[in-house]
Amino acid sequence: MALDPKKEKRPDGKNVEMVKDTDKDKNKTKSSKASENGEVPNIWEKATEGELQEIEVYAKRYLEFLTEAKTERKVLSYLLNLFQSKGYGDLAAGGRLAGGGYLSHHGKLLGLFLPGKASPAAGFNIIVAHGDSPRLDLKPKCVYEDGGFAMLKTNLYGGLKKFQWLVRPVALWGFAALKDGRTLDFTFGEDPAEPVLTITDILPHMDRKIQRDKRLPEAFPAEKLNILAGNVPMGNLEGKNRLKKALLRIFKDKWGLKEEDLLSSEIEVVPAGPAREVGLDASFIGSYGQDDRLSVFASAMALAEVRQPPRPILLIVFDREEIGSYGSTGAESNFIERLAGAAFVSQGLEPSWYSVLNALAQSQALSADVENGADPTFKEILDDLNSAKLALGPCLTRYTGGAAKYGASEAGAEYMAKVRSVFDGEKIVWQSSLIGKQEEGGGGTVALTLAAYGINIVDCGAPVLSMHSPFEISSKADVWMTHRAYKAFLEKA
Repeated sequence: MALDPKKEKRPDGKNVEMVKDTDKDKNKTKSSKASENGEVPNIWEKATEGELQEIEVYAKRYLEFLTEAKTERKVLSYLLNLFQSKGYGDLAAGGRLAGGGYLSHHGKLLGLFLPGKASPAAGFNIIVAHGDSPRLDLKPKCVYEDGGFAMLKTNLYGGLKKFQWLVRPVALWGFAALKDGRTLDFTFGEDPAEPVLTITDILPHMDRKIQRDKRLPEAFPAEKLNILAGNVPMGNLEGKNRLKKALLRIFKDKWGLKEEDLLSSEIEVVPAGPAREVGLDASFIGSYGQDDRLSVFASAMALAEVRQPPRPILLIVFDREEIGSYGSTGAESNFIERLAGAAFVSQGLEPSWYSVLNALAQSQALSADVENGADPTFKEILDDLNSAKLALGPCLTRYTGGAAKYGASEAGAEYMAKVRSVFDGEKIVWQSSLIGKQEEGGGGTVALTLAAYGINIVDCGAPVLSMHSPFEISSKADVWMTHRAYKAFLEKA
């Protein structure tokens, strides 16, 4: 999708006009190659005036996306609306399609297919990302009262630092399915005119025994991450639980939900408020959910711009990556086989078991996931030579996992060389990185699952500071360059 040619602010605060797409000299990156001493060029320093303007326009759209799509369901509906507007048809309907198609599953998992000049039988260019992020969920039975307060019980989702979720404004983003077949979406705490919710903490004067003298995981038990939700009892009732009943009355009056309806609801607790520019120079983006919605947005915008690629394309946005990729909407499901088979059908091919698996084995992919950005405040966990720096472009992370490469796939040398060649040929500013020092921890992505099909795959994503926190930080320049890298892969690999 073309960028809007309108006034935007540069990092230095000046207003500038977007240049025309046809002005190739001004829009061409000066250099993507490492300098004589092997250093990757800083994007801000090397970008042309036209590219600086593109970065700002792109960042504005990305900020809007982060603000609008704080749950995996909202991510899917955002992407569906975008690609349906571009003429993508429903692959689940069967039959041939002249253009692109989509396949959604349970409202949380989405696959997109774009035909190429080559047959799907010869393999795909694939990008995979995930739409879920670490958060708190409300438990099925969540409403209770204690100590004169109405409260909501939560459940951890994904790897997060529990203390980061205390004493900050949070909002509810809910989806409910009712017994009569109706469904409804609702939010609370995002409208500036609405109240917000929060999780309380103890004052520092009294925290020594229950927090300060304990190990961090023990100082903040998950069962104490309960939401302060109300204080006004239901006045026209006698007896116990008047605060709980008052809170349930709000659920009923606002959204038509009874207490039993909460058993078939998905209510996510996320930081309240919009995504924001960060820094005196406005060079950063701060928001909840950039792991991994940064990659989702960049890959989707890249696919939206592709026309007649040499190889057919699959883009998949998985759910449940943050909790192991298990379940019917995670990467451990057989969804990629279904999507590839549906792509065969849309092109008039017979999707036999062997032909689909053989096509996947001939495919090449990017696992689009963010990387640990080097934070100068915490140098002790970094291998500086292999650390991801902000504003140096997306990272190629050859392997993840923990010490001794446990729990990771690893891209082969030949495939690394191919991706390098594509990026350099398209003037992409990129860097090589690893998550951190050995034996300091580790992490993984869906690359491991896709590699099981024989797919050539490597992790590729922008560096992020404060990953898995309620306010992750990325560079505007990296977000824009990551979009360019994904587009180059889809069109040239």
